[in-house]
Amino acid sequence: MQLAEAAPDKQRFRRRPPRNDLARVCWLVEAATAAAFAVAVDKVRAPSRGSATVAFARQSAMYLAHVVLRLDFKSTGRLFRRDRTTAAHACRIVEQRRDDPAIDRLLDTLESICVDLARGILEAPQAPPQVRGEVRR
Repeated sequence: MQLAEAAPDKQRFRRRPPRNDLARVCWLVEAATAAAFAVAVDKVRAPSRGSATVAFARQSAMYLAHVVLRLDFKSTGRLFRRDRTTAAHACRIVEQRRDDPAIDRLLDTLESICVDLARGILEAPQAPPQVRGEVRR
């Protein structure tokens, strides 16, 4: 008689915070999309597909990254830890679902938010203007 060992609990999939600016924007796009769809960010970032709502939230995040950041499918897939064909499929699905006015409004809102996030992170910060007589060190 063999004793069945208890299966170890599956640890939630967590990515390390990104180090480059483009990855930071995608990280924030995922978080904003998850909040808009009322889905846990961990589920959107999980390696498995999840429920239909989670999958569509992830597809929407990939779509927004592709459209807002003008990334190709290979780069989009890599940033979301998916294949390029998955990113292409996500964009096709989201484009088809934009026929629904509610989804279109939600995606328009998310797109404008993501444009602002990207602009704030990707644009080089400007040095504050110098005051006459002030010496910068």
